Amino acid sequence: MRRSNELLVLEELYRESPSTRTAVAKAIGLTKPTVSAALTSLIEAGLVEPVSSGAVSKYGAELFQAAGRSLPVLGLDVGTRFIRAQLAGLDDQLLAEAQEPAGDLTLAGIIVTILRLRTEVCRQAGVEVGDIRAIGIGIPGVVHPVTGRIELAGGFEGLNGSALADDLSQLLGTPVFVENDVNAAALAERQYGACRDVDDFAMISVGAGVGAALVLGGRVHRGGRGSAGELDLLFRRSARGPILDDPSSQAMAAYAADLWRAGGALVEASTLTAPDDLPGVFEAAAAGDGFGRVVVDETAARVAALCASLVAVVDVETIVLVGGVGAAMDVGRPALEERLADLVPWPVDVIPSTLGRVGTVQGARSIAVRGARRKIFDEKLGKTLYTNP
Repeated sequence: MRRSNELLVLEELYRESPSTRTAVAKAIGLTKPTVSAALTSLIEAGLVEPVSSGAVSKYGAELFQAAGRSLPVLGLDVGTRFIRAQLAGLDDQLLAEAQEPAGDLTLAGIIVTILRLRTEVCRQAGVEVGDIRAIGIGIPGVVHPVTGRIELAGGFEGLNGSALADDLSQLLGTPVFVENDVNAAALAERQYGACRDVDDFAMISVGAGVGAALVLGGRVHRGGRGSAGELDLLFRRSARGPILDDPSSQAMAAYAADLWRAGGALVEASTLTAPDDLPGVFEAAAAGDGFGRVVVDETAARVAALCASLVAVVDVETIVLVGGVGAAMDVGRPALEERLADLVPWPVDVIPSTLGRVGTVQGARSIAVRGARRKIFDEKLGKTLYTNP
């Protein structure tokens, strides 16, 4: 319990420094004597320091701050189109960011791009790459909670079956934490975005692929194999057909192309010339194009079916939509809400992400911050009971 209290105090000082005993106690729900004891231990370990001799708050109370708040960590979003990087301090303040197109989608190509982006953000921030204390990575695949090996990472050659965290950690001499990209985005939405005060919610990512993250009791639920939320499994073809219709960008582009080939009044009246250009179809629908409206309404119905499935299983009241298709669903919101109301007898708040494309890299950055803080704490004071967020 003592170590857990010390960790709580340290986390609060990373979040808000400088601060007083009273403010820390109020923020984390501990008594002032308990906080005082924790501060004494943390100061002796070099994890907390009094703010310059004689410095006090406006009420005359002594001020304390977490030591080493500017030590850098790196967050990475490894996607099939872009690889994004953010460098931050242990206080989670952004120091630098960069991105590159994901050209070489092999494991070796990913690692080369990561090294290049690491060099670039360190150059921007004026820090040495060797100073990085931890790296967090979001990837489009399943990370097994025991072996750390990656599965179902479509689009990447050599990533499936790899232990990316262990391999990179050995290569770079830095702790590396790998997480599913939608889980990382959900962590970011919980910490920085629209769900900061929401303990139970789901995130559905609809783009080139379809996946979900479940946040229950304020923590990501990953499942026994790490595959919770792998909604792509519902669209796999079998002798009896898929369980649900696929709302991914590729599937909806194919639906639009088939509808166009069928001809009819909607096609004749449409302003579109490329029906398989899904962003163009959505824009046309927003402008009143009837053909585009039908495609958007079908997309909304498929997304609503996914939302209803999650609500039926885990009874969340909030669902966040992300991804290229998910982020564009404002034009289809009336159809989505109408279909969802038909499927679920309770109100469900379906909202867009407030973080958008940077959600995964922010989540990866947050994972690196937490990992580095825990490692430093363990080195100085010993391990405490801790489970992943």
